Amino acid sequence: MIFTVLLFVAGLATLIGGAELFLRSVDKFGAAWSVSPVVMGLTVVAFATGAPELAISLQAAVDGKPDLVVGNILGSNIANILLILGIAGLVHPLKITNRIIKVDVPMVLAASGLLFVLAMDGLLSPLDGGIIFMALIGYSVFMYFQIRKDRADNISINGGETKLKEPLTAVFYVKYVVLLLIGLVLIVMGSRFMVHSAVEIAGVLGISELIIGLTIVSIGTSLPEVATSVSAVRHGDSDTAVANVMGSNLYNILLTLSLTVLIAPGAIDVSMDAVNLDLPIMVIVAGACLPLFWPGKELGRPEAFGFLTYYGLYLAYLVLISIQHPFKDQFEGIMVWIVIPVTVLLIILKFVLDYRRVRL
Repeated sequence: MIFTVLLFVAGLATLIGGAELFLRSVDKFGAAWSVSPVVMGLTVVAFATGAPELAISLQAAVDGKPDLVVGNILGSNIANILLILGIAGLVHPLKITNRIIKVDVPMVLAASGLLFVLAMDGLLSPLDGGIIFMALIGYSVFMYFQIRKDRADNISINGGETKLKEPLTAVFYVKYVVLLLIGLVLIVMGSRFMVHSAVEIAGVLGISELIIGLTIVSIGTSLPEVATSVSAVRHGDSDTAVANVMGSNLYNILLTLSLTVLIAPGAIDVSMDAVNLDLPIMVIVAGACLPLFWPGKELGRPEAFGFLTYYGLYLAYLVLISIQHPFKDQFEGIMVWIVIPVTVLLIILKFVLDYRRVRL
């Protein structure tokens, strides 16, 4: 057990160091190519930090562990918003751009809704995987034109000059490609160390694969996003932090899940527990971002604390389910009849106050 704990700590240190290297390299390439932090966060950063989810889901599908696949995807998407934005928002209030509000959050909500509809029958068939993969192609085409437009706009604003203080030579590209790859390798290694040690502990405790996927594995595979987003916020880059989360959620569904379903030997079963609880929560959490982000265009510390509180309550409920604790029914009643209605009222109140403040 001591070795397992040491492995967990070593993984955390490796993860943080890799995130710093990776983000530094991404910033350099974004400046060199005249691409905004939002677009870099939605593409390069989101794709790279989503690598652990892809690797673990593909391996779980091959090993015939559908609950781990589904739990990993759903748990990661819930953690990305509630946990990562919660932590990042506590470090520093997050500024939200118009593009995130008008384009990226609705896309995450649409992808989450699509997955919910396809999984309602308890199965994700190869046909379902093909539908999700076609959505990925459509999103990729959209992002291609967005990158071209973003680059043209930035070049026009900057008069054709980049923000780099070093020349764009072969040495520049070799140097930062190597640093980026080293950072990515460290991120993946750190995540694997932490997930492996956490799953080992959970296995000893006798926790189900779905619960492991929704909690330990999903948190572990979301750690690259945590490290990258917090590092971005510490450097005053809210755009990358928020875009990383939205892009990662999209890639988790459109890329990771579609490929996993397509290569899996047959359809992937989706448990009724996931259909009745975790899928709706994933959709609700994505939808809640719209009234919270707009019209104030900021995720402040109170909202970030609320995100973390809800994530803690969600984990607590999963634990109660896993151990079949008698308090589970009372917990459900408190959430349904007290906590959720109060939260809805607070969101509406914040929306109205922000709207009035913006109008004035």
